[in-house]
Amino acid sequence: MCGPTCHRVQPAREALGELPIGSFLNRTLLLGMVIGIQNGSRRWRVAALLLTVGACFYGRIPMARATGEGPPFSFSTAREMARALAAKEFHPEKNSDLPEEMKKLTYDQYQSIRFRPEHSLWKDEKLRFKVQFFTRGYLYQDAVRIHVIDNNSVSDVKYSPAQFDYDTNRVPANLPADLDFAGFRLLYPLNSMQKLDEVAEFLGASYFRVLGSHQRYGASIRGLAINTAEPAGEEFPRFTDFWLEKPPALASGIRIYALMDSQSVAGAYRFVIQPGAATVVDVESSLFFRKSPRKIGLAPLGSLFLKGQNRTRSIPDYRPEVHDSDGLLIETGDSNWIWRPLVNPAKTHQLSEFPAAELKGFGLMQRDREFSDYDDLGSRFELRPSYWVEPTGQWGPGAVELVEIPTPNDWNDNIVAYWRPKENPAAGQELHLTYRISALLAGPDAVQLLRVQSTRIRPESGDIPPRFVIDYAGTPPQPVDLSSRGAVSVHASAGQVRNLVVQTNDGSGGWQIFFDLAGAGDNRTELRLRPQVGNETVGETWVYDYQKSN
Repeated sequence: MCGPTCHRVQPAREALGELPIGSFLNRTLLLGMVIGIQNGSRRWRVAALLLTVGACFYGRIPMARATGEGPPFSFSTAREMARALAAKEFHPEKNSDLPEEMKKLTYDQYQSIRFRPEHSLWKDEKLRFKVQFFTRGYLYQDAVRIHVIDNNSVSDVKYSPAQFDYDTNRVPANLPADLDFAGFRLLYPLNSMQKLDEVAEFLGASYFRVLGSHQRYGASIRGLAINTAEPAGEEFPRFTDFWLEKPPALASGIRIYALMDSQSVAGAYRFVIQPGAATVVDVESSLFFRKSPRKIGLAPLGSLFLKGQNRTRSIPDYRPEVHDSDGLLIETGDSNWIWRPLVNPAKTHQLSEFPAAELKGFGLMQRDREFSDYDDLGSRFELRPSYWVEPTGQWGPGAVELVEIPTPNDWNDNIVAYWRPKENPAAGQELHLTYRISALLAGPDAVQLLRVQSTRIRPESGDIPPRFVIDYAGTPPQPVDLSSRGAVSVHASAGQVRNLVVQTNDGSGGWQIFFDLAGAGDNRTELRLRPQVGNETVGETWVYDYQKSN
């Protein structure tokens, strides 16, 4: 199968499909098929058949099913598939083929299932990339079809229970042989040429994550968000099919295509992944809307924020800070940089908007990079990547939206950020996008600016109002004196700003700014601080969402 709407090219002859593993048996299988193709006599055809069947039986090699030869698979191919799919009525998959034992797996049970490395795609080929797969089960019950592009041939990767070590889990002994997969992980010699490291994984709905050198998984990325934080509930489009393009032997990048489907939209994606110190993913997508959703979120990012330096209430935990990201960073078309520290709301979710006529970039960033910030040997939050999104085409006017959801623990992502276009797509419309995602340990490259290093708050106590302490550090575009009159201004949407003090920070070589907020009461208040000399902005605009209960 090559997807719900894939048109099959009539083959001139049977193409050799990719095999998930390689070995002596793999080479035997190859030899058998080559003999059968090249020699037309009945005796040789029988010999080839015996060699092929023997290799598959004794090695239990799940053989890929060839779809034939024809024009090269490209983004245009996936785009036309998505267009045809959008013209049809949406039918969600029922997952009736998945045994109940697999559906009822717990988180720990699912995590204990391991893919057997000897079954990795391209295992014995001299490629830098290898691919391993996830079984269906737990939360990941939808079938995902995996295909391989090798020159002009497209073939399916066949699922087999023999590909997985199920540990002590009680799973049916006769698992169906056509379950397909839940997703896949991509391996690459990221940190050493002598060892393969996981550099990306695609698992669940349209979620994926990527890593740069010496990073640990934290925040996540999605293909598309629909109706996030809407009262009627969120719609989760999902990737139903992937096509992995076999890279050349020494290639340092790989192309992956995907087909997306949901009630409102069908879409085609191309991901070009370039692993490195800062792994980069170039994304191209075409979205065809069956109907107009309430809102869409482009390049959505998800993360965890339990507590940080800005905490104003007690959250029982032995660690000083707990978060995958500690702030939202935005660059608008006029080169204004905005830094918004994240919060964990106390009672209900909150949505913040940052309008822009043009977007240059946005991301969920992890700025606290010292082990002592977290003191957690297991989680290593200081190594979690920041994800930075840059449009490579014109996205038009809109707004970055930030959704913050209350959480009492550190195992639920409670932060979402995405770009919401000003104009909502209409039914029948195609939306074409290109953008780049970078997985960083440092911030994105930018002009010289003072950057926010920390936000700390002394909570309100009786008649004493809350005090906000903001530290800036970095290199401004010119020598500045922020303590000079008018260099720092603070605006509050409720209450009054009092006792504004700006002083040099001898410890960091930067500046420390503090002020009190009086009279805000229980109102949700937006605070905005901008360092500026004359008409020139010399630092990030600090924006904070404050509410007494938080």
